[in-house]
This record gives sequence, C-alpha cells and structure tokens, in this order.
Amino acid sequence: MRNPKKTSPRIITLLTDFGIKSGYAGCIKGVISSINPKVQMVDITHQINPFDVWEGCFVLSEFYPYFPEDTIHLVIVDPGVGGPRKALLVRTERYFFIGPDNGVLSYVFEKEKILEIKNITREKYFIGKPSPVFHARDIFAPVAAYLSLGVELGEFGPDAKECFKFKIKLPEILKDEISGEIIHIDSFGNLITNIDKNLVDTFAKKDSFDIVFKGKRIKKISLSYFEGKRNEILALIGSSGLLELSASEGDAQKLLLAKVGDRIKLEHKG
Repeated sequence: MRNPKKTSPRIITLLTDFGIKSGYAGCIKGVISSINPKVQMVDITHQINPFDVWEGCFVLSEFYPYFPEDTIHLVIVDPGVGGPRKALLVRTERYFFIGPDNGVLSYVFEKEKILEIKNITREKYFIGKPSPVFHARDIFAPVAAYLSLGVELGEFGPDAKECFKFKIKLPEILKDEISGEIIHIDSFGNLITNIDKNLVDTFAKKDSFDIVFKGKRIKKISLSYFEGKRNEILALIGSSGLLELSASEGDAQKLLLAKVGDRIKLEHKG
C-alpha cells in the first residue's frame, strides 16, 4: 500500500456544476493555490447541469481513469450543501476523490477498489467558519490542497461507515430483445445509453437486429460520426464503450426530442 506522504499527489482535477459565468470555479482554484502553489489543477468540466448529481457521477466516471495515479479528483455537484449530507474523502488503489455524500461518487464505488473512506470533519483544515452555502470553497478545496501536500487521510476525520450510492441502472436482457435507456446526453447532443459494446456484440452473434428508439428503426452500427448524411441518425459505439445515438453533423437530442431516461431497444429481426 502506497504512502501518501512519500508520493504526494501533484494533480487536482475539478468537476463542478458552477458554470463559467460566475467566479466560483476560480475561487476554489485560488484557495487551493494559496495552500499549495505548486499543485497542478486540471478542469474536467464546470458545465455539469446545475444540481444534476447523476450527470456529475457519469461524467466523472468517463474521464477520471485517464489521469495519473495519485491524482486527487475534486467533485462538486452539491444541491444539498449545508444540509445533513456528509463530506467524503475516498482513497482507492489509484486515486483520491473528494466530494459530497450524495451519490456523485457512485461509479467510483462501483469501479474502483476502495481502500479508505473518511468523513471530512477536522475543522483545522477548513477555511474559517464554513459558509453553509459554499462548502466547495471552505471545506472541499482546502482539504484537497492539504491532501496534495501529503497530509495523512486520518487527519481529516473518522472512517465513514455508510455512503449513499445510486443504483446503477442495467439493461434488461430478454431472449430476442435488449431494453436499455439513455443515461447521458453530451454537449453535442449524442444520446449515450447503458448498453455496452460487449452486450451489443453478444446480441449480434445470434441474429441481425434493429435498434429501436421512439418508433425509429436503425438497421446497423456505424463506425463513426462521418458516416451518413447531415442530420442522419446513427447508432455507434462511443469512446466510452457504450452504444449511443448520434446525428451526423447534427444534434440527436434535438432531432429526436430525447431526454435522459428514454427507453431504447435492440430487437432481433426474427
């Protein structure tokens, strides 16, 4: 087991729903830099839809694995700020995660080997008396900065006994049908499903199939976005390894009037 003091993490990523109009993201960067001026900060995104904890959870899961070992991932999508939800510090085999206990770390608990989880309670690592509406500035950011300096996890608070986790939605697999749903819509309007490539490949071995969404049938899996005419709806395996619906040089969400939670099916032609 690695020693955080000997291998002090030097990268902190930021994922929030703060947007880019207000100065909140810049503020937490200022806090971190004031405590550890040498740390490297990387923005994953500040454009999570406001209060959308599930979107933050999914986007985090898509991008955190591409960072070096010992990266600290600071995740702030926190509609319950100031309420009873806990503040968490999670150590896995490869990374550290800091964020509210509201489900935003659900995929981390699903995918990573968890070594330690702490409730962040030690006020000596906070900034003054924390504002009940800005824990990102007064609690999460300074804790991330001190952690990057090598402060031991046990210094930040006691072990967390339970954490809130979303129930990860899996597709329903029937004899001649797979029923899934849209779990994320990216900034290009691509509709990302919970049906992965392995499931598609296994289903395809049995017989040819159609992809059915809102009454529209798509007959094949395309290789990439370049296929098809402008605004033609395509099905393909995205960079996440999940089936998605896209529009060639267009916005599938707008064209299909789609939303997260909409159902999608793979049906054998029989």
